[in-house]
Amino acid sequence: MSEFLEARIAHKGLRWSMMTGASVAVLLAACGADAASDHGDRPTVWIELGVNLNRVDGGNERFAPDFVTQIDTHAFSSPVALQRPPRYANGFEGKLTVQPEESDWSVSVGLRYGRSNGAKQAHQQTLPASPVLIESIPALSFYASPQLPPLAQRFASTTASNRSSQLIADFQAGRDVGLGLFSRNSSSTVNLGVRFAQFTSRSSSRISADPDFGVSYKYASTAFHYFTGYFKVPVQKWHVYSAKAQAIRSFHGIGPSAEWDTSVPLVGDPNDGGFTFDWGVNGAVLFGRQKAATKHSTKATYDHHGIGTASISSTVYNHPSVPVNRSRSVVVPNIGGFAGFSLEFPNARVSLGYRADFFFGAMDGGINTRETYDRNFYGPFAKISIGLGG
Repeated sequence: MSEFLEARIAHKGLRWSMMTGASVAVLLAACGADAASDHGDRPTVWIELGVNLNRVDGGNERFAPDFVTQIDTHAFSSPVALQRPPRYANGFEGKLTVQPEESDWSVSVGLRYGRSNGAKQAHQQTLPASPVLIESIPALSFYASPQLPPLAQRFASTTASNRSSQLIADFQAGRDVGLGLFSRNSSSTVNLGVRFAQFTSRSSSRISADPDFGVSYKYASTAFHYFTGYFKVPVQKWHVYSAKAQAIRSFHGIGPSAEWDTSVPLVGDPNDGGFTFDWGVNGAVLFGRQKAATKHSTKATYDHHGIGTASISSTVYNHPSVPVNRSRSVVVPNIGGFAGFSLEFPNARVSLGYRADFFFGAMDGGINTRETYDRNFYGPFAKISIGLGG
């Protein structure tokens, strides 16, 4: 499936999830609009903007053609290690929350986006000694040992790149189920709604190597009239390997979600400026589609060169690229949570914290066959919230 078509499908899924979430949120808010309580002149609209830095775990299968083991045994670093995806992704987040006056109900739309890019390149090589041709005619006291240029050298060259992105959108309706549940002025909110998640990754790698260049010697003798000549003839042999691989992987899913958020005052009064301890847990079940499109090729040649003989170059094997496309409907459980601290004012809030989200079996990270990998995100975040209205 083309990237354009995939983008259209993802766009339709996101649009549908937004409409569904908004409809559920409005309905729940309408049902609880008459649940009045004394909230004073609190803001009715909160706008949150923030940034985050996530450690990304999960990865995918790394491309390791057969000849990689020969590279490892000849004192070169493995090309497989360079294919590791970036460990961290940075991103931004935003959230809009509306809580009508005289109501414990609220509706919200939240968005988190992150991306990572990484490229690595390594070239390792040796400096082989020059082969020596030895010629000797003892009867004439002749001896010569000219050096010959090496026709190859051991080397390993690898280039790898990885790109990934993640988008998480939440559409929720919630209610404060316990003002003062943990302490005076604390709040505890239960949210129900819809979560949409989209993960994509692209990777490519190129490997070329000559891990076994070497020189062996053959001995020969030849009669020149009444004299005998002795020769030590170098024979140069080596293999050249090359391989390349590409992979595009994605997951799109949507499903019901639930969240419980709590805020407990620690120091001061939020009406004058105070610190709070915030924590929450969340869960969702996402129904979606998992896709993987991969292709790779490998080639090996053998070269043999000796003095007085024709050079031999032959193809050992040549496996051309064969595209593999997989698509599968999956159910992905998601759990997560956060903890942090906030400096609160009547119409503003500054928050710092740490968040984790785990999506189990979200990605097909295999190359030739399907292999599922989790996609986990955890790391610090910082955000500022502004209250309007009230």
